[in-house]
Amino acid sequence: MGQINRREFIARNFEGAAMAGACLCGLSGCATFTKVGATPALPAGACAIEPGRKVTVFLKKAPALASVGGSVKIVDPALPEPLIVARVDRGRFAVVSLHCPHRGVELEYQAAQKQFRCASLGHSKFALDGSKLGGPAPRAVKTYAASVQADNLVIRL
Repeated sequence: MGQINRREFIARNFEGAAMAGACLCGLSGCATFTKVGATPALPAGACAIEPGRKVTVFLKKAPALASVGGSVKIVDPALPEPLIVARVDRGRFAVVSLHCPHRGVELEYQAAQKQFRCASLGHSKFALDGSKLGGPAPRAVKTYAASVQADNLVIRL
């Protein structure tokens, strides 16, 4: 292999760095940089918020929550913090803070493992009760009590 000049060296290394960045971005869905995960937002009109008291999710208007393993995020300025809602079992839902306490990246629900995972490269993991299972997060995530009442999910704030 022959010698290369400085300009060629920089160009080749820049290409390599760009490729590595593209791969990392593809693996993490860019959430490490954007802090946004892949969980769909709850459709407009699918919930009612009573600030400081409760959130009522109209399950008939939330198709992502129709089957076990589905999840949605609820982002609204009337909430103390954004939420992620996951349908864990037929009649059971888990609701936690949407943001990982490590770097504020959104959490995503992993149905097969029945856990929440940070969408960032660090991948902190949390149990359904919010307790930390692993990763760099310094603490558990906040959980919210939820119950099904007359085809609606009621989340207590």
